[in-house]
Amino acid sequence: VYMLSGAGGNIGVLTGTEGKLVVDSGLLPSTAAVLQAIGQLDALPLKYLVNTHWHFDHTDGNAQFHNAGATIVATEKTRVRLSTPQTIELFQLHFPPSPAPALPTRTLNSAFTFYHDGEEVLLQALPPAHTDTDLLVYFKNEDVLHAGDVFFNGFYPVIDYSSGGSASGYVDGMAEMLSTAKDSTKIIPGHGPLGSKADLTSAHDMLATVRDRVAAAKKSGKSIEETVASKPTADLDAKWGKGLLTPDLFVTVVYRSLS
Repeated sequence: VYMLSGAGGNIGVLTGTEGKLVVDSGLLPSTAAVLQAIGQLDALPLKYLVNTHWHFDHTDGNAQFHNAGATIVATEKTRVRLSTPQTIELFQLHFPPSPAPALPTRTLNSAFTFYHDGEEVLLQALPPAHTDTDLLVYFKNEDVLHAGDVFFNGFYPVIDYSSGGSASGYVDGMAEMLSTAKDSTKIIPGHGPLGSKADLTSAHDMLATVRDRVAAAKKSGKSIEETVASKPTADLDAKWGKGLLTPDLFVTVVYRSLS
């Protein structure tokens, strides 16, 4: 199993005599380079592309992967979101429906297991977390777990509340992945460096702490502005606050994602 970085979300590749199984297709401007890099691993064809969720930095290259021979697999909700107009409210990004070749043609709603070239590959749909389309991919024999964007390794995660994501679901999704992973498991995050179960545990505990603090503020009647001003992540910012989201924006996202 290989991990490719730099094309949007991290990409996983399983090689073998039956062809390649790839997890996520990255951003469209990088697709040609990604396909070239994957082709350099061995000469065998693409067989499957698994999407961990619908976001463009993980699915932009879908049509090109399909045209290169891959059958696209994802949750049913990923197919629904890719086939209809979408908006990521947090970043004010708007997306038209994807073309037919970019859509998953094999979908799941719970769990599914591939037996591919001697490898047992578990696909497990997760509760609405980063989005309502998330799934994990676990290569059992190789002991590698691709977490998609239900794991940002080392910084505050994006929770796309406009796509059904929630901080509580995100905590639950990470807990489900922790129940799958072993101490020896290598974990590919959606963004950030290759991680371990200890890294995922740390991210889970951080988000559970922030979720609880923000939920308590919201329940007490504090507005978003008041909650942000109370700096509920102040003791965590030095470690986690160097990513895409500033601490204040992260608190805003968590607040909006909580019902």
